[in-house]
This record gives sequence, C-alpha cells and structure tokens, in this order.
Amino acid sequence: MRTRLSKTDRRKDILNKARMLIAARGYAGTEMEDIRLECQLSRGGLYHHFGNKRAVLDALIEEEVLGLVRVIDESEVWPIAVLLDFGSSHLGNDPGIVADLNAQEERLDYLSSLEVAFDRHLTLVLGKKMQEHVLPEFDAGHVSELFVTVNAHINRRQILGDWTEEQAAGFAATALQALVPFLKDPTQLHATIAELKKVSTS
Repeated sequence: MRTRLSKTDRRKDILNKARMLIAARGYAGTEMEDIRLECQLSRGGLYHHFGNKRAVLDALIEEEVLGLVRVIDESEVWPIAVLLDFGSSHLGNDPGIVADLNAQEERLDYLSSLEVAFDRHLTLVLGKKMQEHVLPEFDAGHVSELFVTVNAHINRRQILGDWTEEQAAGFAATALQALVPFLKDPTQLHATIAELKKVSTS
C-alpha cells in the first residue's frame, strides 16, 4: 500500500526518485512515465506536482542551488571560496545533475534554469555575506553580481563544451584576481587562486 505523504514530502520524494532515475539512465532516457511508476503514483498524482519533464529538471536544479545557498549562508568562511569549493567541477567537485545531460538542447535548458535559480536564490544571499569583505566605497551587491555573472560565463563555456576544465580554471583564476581591488583583505583569495592556477596548468 502506498504511503500517504504531505504535499511537500511527496514533491521531495518525486525529485529524489527522478534524480536516481536520471543518474542511472540519463535525462534523455528518463520519461515522466518512468518517474510515475517509480513513485507509484497515478498520472494525475504526478502531474499535480510537475507538468512535464522540464519542470522536474527545473526543480532539481533549484534544489542544487538552494543547497549551495544554505552552505554559503551558514558558513563563516569567505563566501566566494565556499561558492567555488561547493560548486566548481573544475576543482574536482560533484557537477550535479548536469553530468547526466548529454544533448546540447538539454544543457541549454539547464543553463537557462540555473540562471533563473541563481537570480532568485543566490545573488541576494551572496551580496549580504560579501558586505563584510568588500571595501566600503564599493557596493557589495554589485561585486557579488559581478562574480555571479562571471561564474555564469564559465558555466556556459564549460557545460557547452567550449572550454576544458583547465581553461575554465584559468579563467576563474583571472576573474578572482580582478576582484582584488574591491576587497578589504585580498589575501583570502590567494589559496583559491593558487589552486585554480594549478588546475589550469595540469
């Protein structure tokens, strides 16, 4: 007998099972019917939560971004370092759901959803966390937006196959060096920049 879950828990269960299916079969090889059967739901039960497979992908990406936001918000560490450490595949971290997207169209959908999720959830939190690190004559929100914009460019070039991990790491190192004039204590960047440069020349 199927367990009756709250709306929030049911949605979470659908996303967990969808993530496992996509990891096993790839995004293209996973259909809404597969998710429905795995969750033991009626069609109406599944479509009540997600109207199509793109909506499932959007929600999975949003979950990943919310996880990143929680780490940044709760950490006492310099937020840019946390963002890079948690979310950069060129530093050897888990790339997340994007690793299961193979077609160019799927990856473009991913980038579109990621941009929306960053704008909705990440930028404001990052700006608040950056206030204590940015020189008072500069707007911490603007510095954060600048970094998020650069990060989005790196994501796009790497995810669409234009850059290798080494190229992405090299550009990230250059971008971080460009932030130095805005910061109270640029030495916080030194270890991260050194690590990125090491990757870029490996």
